[in-house]
Amino acid sequence: MRSSTTLPTLRIIEPQLVGCSGHYAEFIRALASRCDDVFGCIEVVASARAREFIPSLGGTVPVVAHPLPRGPLSEMRAINDSLHQGRHTFVLTANASHALMADGLGWQKRADLRRFSTFVHWPLVKPSARLALALARRTRAESLFVAPTRGVLDALKVAECDHALVVNYPATRLANAPMRSPFAYLLMAGAARLNKGLDTIAELAELLSGEGRTMQLLVQVSPKHVTHHSPREAACVARLLAANYPGLVADANAPDRAQYAARYAGALVLAPYERAKFADGVSGVVLDALLHGAPVVATAGTWAGDVVERFDAGIALKERTAAHLLRSIDRVLQRWDQYAANAAIASDTLAREHDPRNLARALAARGV
Repeated sequence: MRSSTTLPTLRIIEPQLVGCSGHYAEFIRALASRCDDVFGCIEVVASARAREFIPSLGGTVPVVAHPLPRGPLSEMRAINDSLHQGRHTFVLTANASHALMADGLGWQKRADLRRFSTFVHWPLVKPSARLALALARRTRAESLFVAPTRGVLDALKVAECDHALVVNYPATRLANAPMRSPFAYLLMAGAARLNKGLDTIAELAELLSGEGRTMQLLVQVSPKHVTHHSPREAACVARLLAANYPGLVADANAPDRAQYAARYAGALVLAPYERAKFADGVSGVVLDALLHGAPVVATAGTWAGDVVERFDAGIALKERTAAHLLRSIDRVLQRWDQYAANAAIASDTLAREHDPRNLARALAARGV
C-alpha cells in the first residue's frame, strides 16, 4: 500500500456545491469514503460559501476546499489552472461546455487533457451540446467521459468521445440502516419538482382525501416554491396544499444526511418521474431508497423503473396518473413484507455495484 503522501491528488470542480447535504455533497462524500490507496487527498473547487463545510465531506482521505477563481470564466480558469498544476481534474456535473473549456481552443497540452475527466449524468444530445463537443476535438480524443448508464454512453459514442465508459453512480448507505421495516408512510423524497411527478402527487393527495384515507404522505415542498419556480410548479404546490389531505406533511426543510437516510425506514417511495427526462439518467433518490431498503413505485421505462423491476422491489408504473399510482401503492401494501425483503436484497447488491472505489480507480488510471 502506498503512503498517502505519494498518492495523487484529485481536484473536483463543482461550483454548484453550496450545502453539506444533497447529491453534490453525497457524491463527494461517497468518493472520499472509498478512495484510500487511490488518491491521497481530494480538493474541491466550489463557491466561497462551501468552504466551511467541505472538510466535513472527508472520509478515508481528507477533503479540502480550493478557491474558485474570481471574475469572468471562473470555471474555465479553474479547470485550466488545475491541469497546469498537474492535478487529476474531475468535473462532477459535466455538460458539453466543460469539454470545450478544457480544450482551451487548442492551448492545453494533450498530456494534461489525459488527466481531465467528466461525469456526464444525462445524454448530451441537444444541438448546442453536439456543437460544443464537435469543437472540443482534442478533449474528445484524450479525456475521460464517465457515463452512469448505457444510454448516456451511447450518446457520447455518437459524439466520438474516444475514452467513454460506464461506471455506476457512486453511492453508499449509512451503516446499520434498518431493513424490512413495517410500512410507515408514503414518501416523495428530495425536493419535489414537476419532472419528478409533483403534479401526479398533487392529484394523488386529492384522491386520498376523497377516499377518506389517512396514511401519511411526506413531500419536501412548501409555499416558498411559488416564488422560486415556474408558474406551473407553483400551481401544483397550491393544488397539493389545497387538497386538505389530513395525512399530508409538506416539509419545507431539506434534511441533513442522517435525517435523509432515516426517512427511508418504513417508507414506500413514490417516483412517478417523466419518462422522457429520466429514461437514461440515474435517480439518486431511488438509488438511495433501495440502498436503505425502501420499496419504490417508479415510472416504467426509466432507469429507476428498470432497477425496481430488476429486484421486484416495488412496482414499475406503466401510466403516470394518480389513479394508477394509487393502485400501485395498494398492490405494494398488500405484499409489503415481500417487497421490503426484496429491497433489502437490492441494498446489498447495489452497495457492491455502486462502490465509489470503482470510479476512483477509473479516474486515477487516466494520465499515468
